[in-house]
Amino acid sequence: MFNQLMKQVTDLTIDTEERLKGVIDLVFEKAIDEPSFSVAYGNMCRCLATLKVPMADKPNNSVNFRKLLLNRCQKEFEKDKVDDDVFERKQKELESSASERERLQEELEEAKDKARRRSIGNIKFIGELFKLKMLTEAIMHDCVVKLLKNHDEESLECLCRLLTTIGKDLDFEKAKVERAAVTELTHARRNDYLPWYRAVGDKEAGIFFFEKGEHSSIISLSLSLSLSLSLSPQPTIDDKIQLGPRAPLSWVKGSSGGAGAKATESARSVCVCSTDQCVCLSSVGHGAAVKPEASQDKALLSEEEMERRCRSIIDEFLHINDYKEAVQCVTELEQGPQLHVFVRVGVESTLERSYITRDHMGQLFFQLVNTGALPKVHFFKGFAETLEVADDMAIDIPHIWLYLAELLNPMFRAGAISLREVFSEFSRHLLPVGRAGILFSEILHLLCKQMSHKKVGSLWGESSLSWAELLPEGEDVRDFIADHKLEFTISDCSSPTEALLKGELSAEELSLRLEKLLIEDMAGDEQIFDWVEANLDESQMSSPAFLRALMTAVCKAAVKGESTSCRVDTTIIQKRLPVLLKYLNSDTERQLQALYALQALIVKLDQPPNLLRMFFDCLYDEDVISEDAFYKWETSKDPAEELGKGVALKSVTAFFTWLREAEEESEDN
Repeated sequence: MFNQLMKQVTDLTIDTEERLKGVIDLVFEKAIDEPSFSVAYGNMCRCLATLKVPMADKPNNSVNFRKLLLNRCQKEFEKDKVDDDVFERKQKELESSASERERLQEELEEAKDKARRRSIGNIKFIGELFKLKMLTEAIMHDCVVKLLKNHDEESLECLCRLLTTIGKDLDFEKAKVERAAVTELTHARRNDYLPWYRAVGDKEAGIFFFEKGEHSSIISLSLSLSLSLSLSPQPTIDDKIQLGPRAPLSWVKGSSGGAGAKATESARSVCVCSTDQCVCLSSVGHGAAVKPEASQDKALLSEEEMERRCRSIIDEFLHINDYKEAVQCVTELEQGPQLHVFVRVGVESTLERSYITRDHMGQLFFQLVNTGALPKVHFFKGFAETLEVADDMAIDIPHIWLYLAELLNPMFRAGAISLREVFSEFSRHLLPVGRAGILFSEILHLLCKQMSHKKVGSLWGESSLSWAELLPEGEDVRDFIADHKLEFTISDCSSPTEALLKGELSAEELSLRLEKLLIEDMAGDEQIFDWVEANLDESQMSSPAFLRALMTAVCKAAVKGESTSCRVDTTIIQKRLPVLLKYLNSDTERQLQALYALQALIVKLDQPPNLLRMFFDCLYDEDVISEDAFYKWETSKDPAEELGKGVALKSVTAFFTWLREAEEESEDN
């Protein structure tokens, strides 16, 4: 059913911003009205996320589905303000009316109930979008804070629904230092803020206790960075969207009268930290507004001060992902000779964080180089400072070469640097430790995720590099290429025999080769795609022989156990979803051929009990096979497919009964 709906949507001509907004409004309204199907609508949004159309007012610029969807989420989340005004107006009408109180009361209750159901539907849908990585964690935290601030039953109900949906993804161990600081404050409060209580222990590990000391100690309170960022207004709605209003941060005089006046009159700084960010805000005098420090002295900063400023810019950028603002901040530093420090700090700050964080940092490097704010010579110098010690760091960070490649990848992706250029700049750091081949292997495999292996192979050829010059003396080049699956970098990787066989493989040969790839070699998806592209033409890729051979190989790999104890390892099917979905292509006829292949495999295995039902459940749940294809297989009378059909049908009777009941229930809803 999902594949069918997706096909209907993708068949639509969506080529203007107005039409794209219309599709988003339609999907959003359906998701809110039918919260039980929010998962399906969320998946639909994920499939459409990269859809781009020209902007109505700027035809040369484009806007994508995801950005408009975020705007729609914002509007819906803030709609309760409008609803409150409507309820207030209706309440006044009710109080002032004497004759129609009953009708007005019913209308008010109906409007509130409708708004409540809509809010719950919206929250559930937002949660599903977050689970699919369409919305960021920062947005979810804003939602939670906003719902907590409302202090009403409806908001509490929405909060419970939201946390039920996304709790598993949000609830992980983080910010031990902040948690320790808050616990310090709690203990101090319990002891009437007596100054001789202090925390000792390992705050980094979140383990500490309190003991009495001879003198007072400072109790620090770590504020949320997300609160501090409300100091910077967000003028437009975009990917850095914050759902719900946020109160501005301000410093006010406490209720203690003049007791603390002396302290507040002196300069003070508050460090606003989280696990991933740290930004210093400063104010002078009590009640002073927090303003960015204006740099009046343009002399070169000390390296320590330069590092501090760079870290502040990077931390803020990683929180809000505003490339334009980050480029402006770097430009305003006016520290040209020291810009390599920014690169080094950027690499160090993101090396042990998530892939997305490193990708964002790499994209910022590209933006800086592309705008001229960061000369290439400083980029290479700053990056090289980390490469100098990378081999030693590998003891603590085993995947350091992959992480470094992820930071470089956006520069390659955008064409800002070339493979030859990187080798020229970094070879003196990489060759002595024998890591040049490893780093370039990681870079090439990352590029293969954004473009075809053939294209990456061409880039490698254009660089005029050879693996022999990258590898340590004495290391076998062929073994390295085979071990790291780099055959696509060799122009003659296909033997003449394979070239002759292209487009001429028989059904038996297809089965043997695919089973070897999937079962014996346990090849990755990209290797399978490469093999298919190298050995089959377009017509063979959609032929029944290939589709059946592929389905048989995947399903055979997923069968565990013997005879009557056979079962399906669903993780194998899930692992091969990209391959199955690519070649079955949501096409009912192709899916039917896949079901015929599965039927034949079950017959070959002597029809173990419940095995076909297990496969059907998994293939349906993972959206590999559509309902239409299942029904078509069930009613098929093809004489060539009669072997074992009767027994197969009986074994999946319960599956088809469930399928029809689910369809009827869906229609009733």
